[in-house]
Amino acid sequence: MAAGPRGAGVVGTTLLILTISSTIGQHNQPFQSNPEHKIDGEVVNMWGTRFGTELWESLTRATRRDEIQKGYDSHADLRVDEIDGFDMVKKMAAEVQVMMQHKIDAIKRIMELAENIALDHKYDKDRGERLKEGRYTYHNAKKLNVLPEDDEGGGDEYDRYLSQYRDQGDASYAPGYSRMALTANKHFSGIPVNTSFSSVHVPTNVFDGEPKVINAIDWSRKLDDTFKDNYQRDPSLSWQYFGSSTGFLRQYPAMKWLMYEDDPDMYDARMRDWYIKSAASPKDIVILLDKSGSMTGLRKEIAKHVVLNIMETLGEDDFVTVLTFSDETRPLVECFTDENGEPELVQATTENIAEFTEAVNNIETMEIANFTSALTEAFALLERYRTKKIGAESNQAIMLVTDGVPYTYETIFQEYNQPHKPVRVFTYLIGREISDLEAAKWMACENKGYFTHVTTLAEVKEQVLKYIPVMARPLVLLRETHPVRWTGVYADIEVPNDRSLWVIGLKKPKTRKRIHELQGKEGSFKGYKLMTSVSIPVYNKKNHTTIEVLGLKPNEIANPFGQVRIAELLGVAGTDVPIAEIEKLIPPYKLGVNGYSFAVNNNGYILYHPDLRPMFQEILKPNYNSVDLAEVELVHNDKHEEPRYNDSALYLMRKEMVDQKDGLARLTVKVHMDDMKRVTIREQDYFYYNISNTPFTLGIVMPSKYGKYRVSGGLELNQNRHIDANKIFPDDRWKLHPDWVYCEYNYAGTDDRKFDSPEKNMKHFLERLADEKASFNWGQSRVRPLPKCQGNGYYQADCPKSAGIPTAGKNSHYCDKELVQALVLDGEVTKVFTDEKSRKDLFKQFGIELSFVATRSGLTRWEEHKEKDEFATDEYDDGYDPDNPREPHFSEVNNEATDEVWYKRAVEYHYNNPDSFVFSVPFDIGDKRPTTVTATHAIYKEMNGRKAPAAVVGVQIDYDKFAQNFMDVTTGSGGAGYKTQSGEMLSCQNETIECYVLDNNGFVAISEDPSNIGKFFGEIDGTILKSLEQNHVFKKIKIYDYQAICLENADDGSPANIILTPFKLIAWMFNWILGQMAMTIIRFEIHHLWNPDWTYALPYPQVDPDYAYPDYSDGYQYDDDVLYEAEPNGPPVEDTPVVSDDDGEATVGEPFDEFQEEVLDNFKMKDGGPIPLLEMTYINKTQPKPCDKESYLYELNETALKLQRPLQGILRNCHESNCERPFSVTLIPNTNLVLIVADKMCPCYSARISVNPTKVDYGPKNETTYCEKLKTNLYRQKPRPSVFYHPQEEEISLCGGSSHLALSALLISFSVIYNLVAL
Repeated sequence: MAAGPRGAGVVGTTLLILTISSTIGQHNQPFQSNPEHKIDGEVVNMWGTRFGTELWESLTRATRRDEIQKGYDSHADLRVDEIDGFDMVKKMAAEVQVMMQHKIDAIKRIMELAENIALDHKYDKDRGERLKEGRYTYHNAKKLNVLPEDDEGGGDEYDRYLSQYRDQGDASYAPGYSRMALTANKHFSGIPVNTSFSSVHVPTNVFDGEPKVINAIDWSRKLDDTFKDNYQRDPSLSWQYFGSSTGFLRQYPAMKWLMYEDDPDMYDARMRDWYIKSAASPKDIVILLDKSGSMTGLRKEIAKHVVLNIMETLGEDDFVTVLTFSDETRPLVECFTDENGEPELVQATTENIAEFTEAVNNIETMEIANFTSALTEAFALLERYRTKKIGAESNQAIMLVTDGVPYTYETIFQEYNQPHKPVRVFTYLIGREISDLEAAKWMACENKGYFTHVTTLAEVKEQVLKYIPVMARPLVLLRETHPVRWTGVYADIEVPNDRSLWVIGLKKPKTRKRIHELQGKEGSFKGYKLMTSVSIPVYNKKNHTTIEVLGLKPNEIANPFGQVRIAELLGVAGTDVPIAEIEKLIPPYKLGVNGYSFAVNNNGYILYHPDLRPMFQEILKPNYNSVDLAEVELVHNDKHEEPRYNDSALYLMRKEMVDQKDGLARLTVKVHMDDMKRVTIREQDYFYYNISNTPFTLGIVMPSKYGKYRVSGGLELNQNRHIDANKIFPDDRWKLHPDWVYCEYNYAGTDDRKFDSPEKNMKHFLERLADEKASFNWGQSRVRPLPKCQGNGYYQADCPKSAGIPTAGKNSHYCDKELVQALVLDGEVTKVFTDEKSRKDLFKQFGIELSFVATRSGLTRWEEHKEKDEFATDEYDDGYDPDNPREPHFSEVNNEATDEVWYKRAVEYHYNNPDSFVFSVPFDIGDKRPTTVTATHAIYKEMNGRKAPAAVVGVQIDYDKFAQNFMDVTTGSGGAGYKTQSGEMLSCQNETIECYVLDNNGFVAISEDPSNIGKFFGEIDGTILKSLEQNHVFKKIKIYDYQAICLENADDGSPANIILTPFKLIAWMFNWILGQMAMTIIRFEIHHLWNPDWTYALPYPQVDPDYAYPDYSDGYQYDDDVLYEAEPNGPPVEDTPVVSDDDGEATVGEPFDEFQEEVLDNFKMKDGGPIPLLEMTYINKTQPKPCDKESYLYELNETALKLQRPLQGILRNCHESNCERPFSVTLIPNTNLVLIVADKMCPCYSARISVNPTKVDYGPKNETTYCEKLKTNLYRQKPRPSVFYHPQEEEISLCGGSSHLALSALLISFSVIYNLVAL
C-alpha cells in the first residue's frame, strides 16, 4: 500500500492481521474472547443478536407476514407448477410472429396500392404553381392550424380545412395552410392526432412546389383509405407511413409537426434506417477522400460534409471505410487495418461512424493527389472482400470525393471492374470553379454509378442522397421481389405519462393537449419510446418516363421520342412496432421474479433487454442501438476478469440465436442492480426460439435456483362465484403494475371508457365481470389469428389470402384471464391490509411509517400511519413549483411489484436466509431528512417439494427511529452500555469506538456520523473492508459496463485563431497565388510532363472560414449554456486517496473525486437507488463518448460469519505510533446486515475503496482489444434476400450531371417500340 500524506516509511509496510475467535470448530462452547482484543466480541455478538431479533419480531407484526404466509399456504386454488421454459418461449415466439406478420401484411397493402395509383397518376407540371397561388392544398404537417379539442365538426371541406380562404391577412392562413381537429390519443403516446387523415412532412431542404414532389404528394393522398383500413383491422398498429424518394413523408394518423425557432427541423425520412434498409440491399462502401493541397477552405468543408452525409445513410448491415489520398493512400482511421497494415471495411455501427466523424474533422490537406494509387487500393480492397465473401456480400461501391479528376484512368477500371462491373463508382466533384467535369462523369456513367457536382454546403444532402435510387435499380427491375426489412431498436420521442410528470418537473395538465408545447420549453423532459420498424420498397411499375417528368432538357437528336428508360424507386412504406407491443406478448408474470425476456437481431444486437440502457441522463447514448448480447450478459468466470473476454458458452448461444436456431443454455452471470452499485452472481437458464419472417430471435431467462417453479392459480370467476370489486378493493390504497396488461379496450377505448389510472380501468372491468358473470367475454387472444389461405387453409407469408381479418370494433377489448384471476385471488389474500382496526401504536413504537405487500400478479397494497396523509393530495395544484417538487408517496414510485429492486432482492436473499428481512437505505443520503429505511421479506409457497415466490411484504421505517433503536440496544436499559470481561462499559456511544451497520453490499445503514449514511463503507474505511475481503467475508466482484459514457474535453480551438493578422493575410495571399498557379498547371495538364498520374496544388492556409453549417463533430457535444449547470456550491473534492485494487493489494491511487466526471442532481425517491429529477451532467465544453467502464462491487459472504461469530481483527503497523486498531464483525440475524465495531483511538491511515466505475484504460497493452471491438462483429448473418445485379440495368443511362441525354442505340430502339405500342 502506497504511503498517505504522512508516515510514508511506516504506512508503506501496513500489515492486516486477523485474529479469529476461538469459537471456530467449537460452536457449542461458550464464547471465549481474545484477552488481547480491546473490543469484547461477546458484547458485539449480543448487540447484533438482540437488534436482529427485535427487528424480526416487530416487522413480522407490522407487515402481517404470518397472515399473508398463511393465506398463500392454505388457499385451495393455488398450486406450485414446474415450468417448461422451452415450451414457453416457443409459444411466445409464435404469438410475436403472428403480431409481426400483421404488420408485414399492412405495409404490403400500402405498397401494392401505392404502386398502382402511381401507375395511373396523370403528371401535372403546373400543380406546383397552383399550390403557390393557393389553388391547391394538402395537409402539410408543419402548416396545420389545429382546431380546438371540443370542435364538433360540421361544414364542408371548403370551410373547415382550406383555411387560406378564411383570413388572407393572417400568415397562419397563407396558401399551404390547412385546419384540422386533433385529439390526444393514448394509443399514439398521447400525441394529438386525427385518425381520418394523414399528414405530410416536407424536409427543410426539399421544395414542395417542385413538380415531381407535389405530384407524388398528390397521388399518395389516396393511401389514406388503406391506412385507415389497416388500423381498423389491427388495433395494435402504430404509425404508418410512406417515405417518398422525392423527400416527403406521408404519415398516418395526421399530426402537427412541432417547430421551434432554436431547433431547426433536420428530419429527412430518406436518411432513416427503415428507408435505407428497404431502398437497397446491404453494401460495401469505400470512400476515397482527396486531401491534396487544393482541398482547402470551402472545398474541404463541403468534402467533409459529403463524407459525413454518406455515413449517415449507412446502417448496421453495411460495411465501410474511408481512405484518404494525396501522394499516398492511407486509412482515415488507423485502427481500421488488419495485422498486415492493410485497410479493412468495418461495420457501419454508430460507434464506428463516430470514429470516422472524429477523424474526418481532423484531416489536414497537403501534397498532391495520386489517383492511380487510390483507385487501385479501393478496387483491391473490395475485390478481397468479394472473393472471400465477407462484409456485406452484396452491393459494392467506391465514393470518390475530390475537387478534380485529371483523366479517366480507363486501364484501372478495365483491370478491376470489367466486364461485369461489380463495383459501382459514384463521383462527387467539389467546388464552383471546376470546368472539366468529363472524366468524373465518365467514371460514374461507365461503372453503374452517378455523378454529382457539389458547389455549396446547402446542397450536400440532396446530392448525396442521389446514390440510393441508383443502388435500388436491381431491386426495381426484378419488380416482384419486395424484400421486407426490419430495423434495429431506435428511440422515438414519447409524451411523458401521468405517473412520471411529477418526476420530470411538469405540472399535471388539465388535458393532454399541451404536453407537446411543454416539451418544447427549455428545461422540460423529452421521453423516449423504444421502437423497431418494418418497411418495404415501393417501385414505379413504368419502364419508361418522359424527359418532362425527369426535368431534363430535350435532345431531339439523341432522343427523338422523349422517352427515357428507368428503374425508379418511388419510396418506402413502413410502420412502427413499439417494443412495448412485443413485451405485452411475453407477460412478465409468466417469467417469474428475476426472470426476463430479450431479443436479438441478425447482427447479434439487442432489440430489447432489461439491461439495455439507452439514455445517459436525458441524452440518447450514441451507441444505444448497437448494443451486443455479449455486452449485457456478463458471464462470471473467476479465471478471466479481463474486459470483453470471449466466453465460449455465451458465444455459442449468441451464434445460435443469430442463426435463428432454437435451443437452451445455462450460464453463471453477474447481475447488477441499483445503477450498478449492487451485484450478485446468479446461475440462469436460457431458452430461445426464432421469430419467423423476421431477423429476430426471442429469448427468456429464469434463475436456475427457483425460476423453474411458479405459483399458479386464481379465483375461477364463473356463475357460481360472485365477485365484488368493492369488497376486495374497498379503498384506494392499492396499485397495479403500470406496464402490465390486465384488461384494455382496443383503439384506446371510447371517450366514456378512458381511465386515467390502471386501477380505475381494472375496477371497471371487475364490475363488468360481476354484472355479466359467466357471459363475460374475455376477448380474443392478445393477437388475433392470421387470415386463412385459400385452399389448404394454412397460412404462409406469400399465400393468396381470403377476405382478410374482420375489424375488431371500437368497443372490443382484451383481458388476460389468468392474470386477472390471479389478481382477484391475491386481492382476497391481502385484504387484511384493509382492516379498519388501527395499528398506529404499533407503527409509532417502532418508527414504521408504512407497511406494504406486493404480489406475483403485480398488485401492491399498503397501510400507513402519518400525522398527515400526503397521499390524500393527489393532484398538482396551480402553485406547484417544479424546482421544489413535493415528496412523492411510496405508491407512486414503488408500484411495479415484481420489477422493483426491493422485491427482487428479497426473493434472491431468501436462499441465504429464509427468515430474514432485506434492508436498504437510499444511497449517499447523508444527513438529509426525512428519509426512510426499506425492509422486505419474501413469501414463498411450498408444495410437494417445490417452492416458488408468491409475494413480498415490507415496511418503510423512519430512519432516525431505526438508528435510535439500534443505539438503544447497545446502551441497554440503563443507558450506560454493557460490561465487558475487562470490566469496562461498552456501547456505540463510547468515544473510543465506532459502530457501523452495513448491508450485504457494503453500504452503510447506521453510523454515528450522519454524513456516512448511504455511503459505501470502503470510502469511509477501506482498510477494514480490505481485510474483510481478504478473509472472504466480502466477495469482491469485478463488473464491466459496456454501455458507459465518458465525458471528454472537446477542444474546439481558440476563437482568436480566426483573426487575420497582417502576416497571416500576406501568407494567405501568397499561398493563394501559388495555388492558382498550380491549378492552371493542372488544367492544362502540364504536370503530366513529369508524372501523368499526379496532380498538384499548394495548400491554402488552414484557417476555417465562418460558414453557416452544422458542425458534425459536435453531434453529441453540449455547452454549459444549453444544459443545466450543477449547483455552484457543490460538495468539495475529497483529497483522501482512493484504493485501486486489481491484485488484492491495497494501493493508493489518485485523490478520490466523487464528482470527477459528472455532478448529478438526484432526488431520492426509491430506497436503495435514486431516480433522477431533471438530472443533467455538468457539461462544460465536454463531449459524451461511448466507452467501457469497470468497477469492483462487493457482496457479503454470510457463510464466513455464520461459522465464526463474531470475527475479530487487529490492524497493526498502520500508523507511525505503532498503535493497534482492533475491530469486531458479526452478523445481525434475520437481516442482510452486518455489524462492525472498530477502535478509533489508534489513528490508522485508511485508504479509500470506491465502487464508482472508472474508464477501462485500453493502453498499448489492450489497444488491440479495443480496436477489435470496433472493427469486427462477433458473428452475424446478412439480410436475405440480397439483390444487387440485374442485366437490364445496362439499358439505363441516367447517371447525373447532364442536362441532356445521349442514349444508346439499344435504348432508342426500345423507345421506338414503346411509342409504336402506345399508338
